[in-house]
Amino acid sequence: MPTHFFHISLAMCAALLLASCVSSPSPEDMTRRAENNRWELTHWGDRSVPYGDDGEPVILSFKDGRVSGHAGCNRYSAAIVFGPRRGEVKVFRGITTRMACEPRHMEFEASFIRAFEASTRYRLDGESLSFESNLAPPLEFYRRPLD
Repeated sequence: MPTHFFHISLAMCAALLLASCVSSPSPEDMTRRAENNRWELTHWGDRSVPYGDDGEPVILSFKDGRVSGHAGCNRYSAAIVFGPRRGEVKVFRGITTRMACEPRHMEFEASFIRAFEASTRYRLDGESLSFESNLAPPLEFYRRPLD
């Protein structure tokens, strides 16, 4: 029995060590790293991530305290603040263009914007950036260099 407990404890320590490798950079560093890239939505829980009517992916770009991009149907823009503590984020209510698209794209876009604006935490892990809230599964983005 003591050996079994030791193995469980060892496994838990290994899991904690691996979890600590995923970083939430400081707000200043996160702002700099976010601004130097374009981020494409690749996963959102078990949802299928559709492309827009013209094949454009859901993307975000960050610059001067704002986030903007393509939300699935329309262009999107909002103020964003990383911090004040490491891993925290505040996304303010944004604005969108008002183009009509297929209903499934518009429904996805509305859900995406609600989930993104509800984000309270961010996590940067290598090439991946996720935004988390208590309302929806994490929004997971992959880094795409700016052209």
